[in-house]
Amino acid sequence: MVVNMVLLRIEELAIGYERPLVENIELEIVSPSFIQIMGPNGSGKTTFLRTLIGVLKPIKGRIYIDGEDVTGNTAKTGKYISYVPQIATYVLGEVFPITVWEFIEFEATVYAKTLNIARESIRKMVKEILELIGIPRELWYKGVHKLSGGQRQRLLIARALVKDVPMIVMDEPLSAIDVEGKIVVANLIKVLRDREKIVITTCHDPSMLIEHTDYVMILSKGSYIYGKPEEVLKSSVLEKVYRGCFTEYEKHIHLYDYHL
Repeated sequence: MVVNMVLLRIEELAIGYERPLVENIELEIVSPSFIQIMGPNGSGKTTFLRTLIGVLKPIKGRIYIDGEDVTGNTAKTGKYISYVPQIATYVLGEVFPITVWEFIEFEATVYAKTLNIARESIRKMVKEILELIGIPRELWYKGVHKLSGGQRQRLLIARALVKDVPMIVMDEPLSAIDVEGKIVVANLIKVLRDREKIVITTCHDPSMLIEHTDYVMILSKGSYIYGKPEEVLKSSVLEKVYRGCFTEYEKHIHLYDYHL
């Protein structure tokens, strides 16, 4: 089978607001790839993602996907990227009661209009996505507000999967969920990578996803380190970045919250 690879190219990127948080970012990422972005609190992880998806304009530099300049343009990035926000920053069904099925069906209906997809195909799409993310069938017609933290996180990922785009960007997908939920999300990320997508996540603790990780990017003090996990996740590197705020045991690394 011939796979159409997607290339993400970042040139001389500086991210931040009035002053740069990180400068001179130069990356080329080809699908399929899974990249974990790490760094102390305040290092620019979420800012980098928001710049990548076009919500924030960079202070300097350009972002290209498949040769198209998408810098600071959500209409263009939306053709290539689905974004999963932090669950703590996203209200699900608290203001307007909505069921799990309706939450995904609404997104699918909006997407289907652009592709002229039949109603029956929309229902099939919703069913397949809910089965993929592992939400029990008995919850499909329950209110979103009744879901656990882990189930809500999976639902946000499901919403991002409605659009069949080559890149999935997730901000702290393993935060605020239980161990069972983390395992499900970790397996789902592996499935997405195996489907030839570029998956980019921010994280505090890389251990849960490390066996599926192709590259790690660490942001710290205005610069970054990028490479394969075995090249980047070394005690000598982590000591400089986290100032001892980490624990290393066997093949696992736990990073503690640390503010620059």
